[in-house]
Amino acid sequence: MADKNSEYEFEETMVTLTDEDGVEKDFYIDEIYEVNDKLYAAAIPAGVENITEYYVFRIRDLGNDDFEMEDITDEEEYDAAADAYEEKLDARLWNKLNEDE
Repeated sequence: MADKNSEYEFEETMVTLTDEDGVEKDFYIDEIYEVNDKLYAAAIPAGVENITEYYVFRIRDLGNDDFEMEDITDEEEYDAAADAYEEKLDARLWNKLNEDE
């Protein structure tokens, strides 16, 4: 499902993920980006008032335009992917601040 978020002016894609306990949770995909030739997605929990956390997943191409989001178990890989996402957030904020001037 894609919605236009009027406050941030970008399209959001919602996905439903199942955790290790079998509980389904909805997330918005905020950013899809590449780090070291691997594709990642930053996901924000849906239905929260204040966004205080995000999750980063590796995206695996299954072919035929199908993709799967995988947990990242390597701490170094996760940190690199999370740092890249935070840089994108900083750039987005910087651009937004400069637009308002």
